[in-house]
Amino acid sequence: MGLHPIHTSKSYHDKDELGPEGNEFTSREEVFDYDFYKKLASDPKVLAIGECGLDYYRLEPETAAKQKESFIAQIELALELGKPLMLHIRNAYGEALEILRARPGARGDVHFFAGTWDEAREFLDLGFTLSFTGVITFARDYDEIIRNTPLDMILSETDCPYVAPAPFRGKRNEPSYVSEVVKKIAEIKNLDFEICRTALLQNALSFANIH
Repeated sequence: MGLHPIHTSKSYHDKDELGPEGNEFTSREEVFDYDFYKKLASDPKVLAIGECGLDYYRLEPETAAKQKESFIAQIELALELGKPLMLHIRNAYGEALEILRARPGARGDVHFFAGTWDEAREFLDLGFTLSFTGVITFARDYDEIIRNTPLDMILSETDCPYVAPAPFRGKRNEPSYVSEVVKKIAEIKNLDFEICRTALLQNALSFANIH
């Protein structure tokens, strides 16, 4: 649980990105209340802090400072509680890495990783896993990153209801479609599907500290 960066300001999100109901959605300009979130996140059922991070896509100038303040507070909360972070980073990998490097010990996963190999390597060096979505099934931009990333540092996801993988592009994404992402990771890394599936499942359990 955490405060998503887009909710630190009140802003409109277009229906082309969020679907037919998108024109009814605005974020709520929330402030990260450390003590309130600490009380909630202290429950053992809460496995991670997030999504939190920086989202500089369609950014309003005054929003960057709010996002950064909220992100730093959530890193500190994760460190205090000994829980991993689930990062949401969009158009802001460099600044996010700078913030994380200044706070050693933070760990977690980079949700929907869409950066470069150099950026990926920096996150890996900090101990963060990288999570890939259905985008990898129809875009070749991430093949090199997946090949170069150790299998035990990869997670798979759907980001449902968005970015449905091939062969379901153009349809509403579903959690079950994660198998298509796993298939593609196995193909790129030249691994047997079952070996890849088992490894990614273990990675997810390790991330959440489930034994």
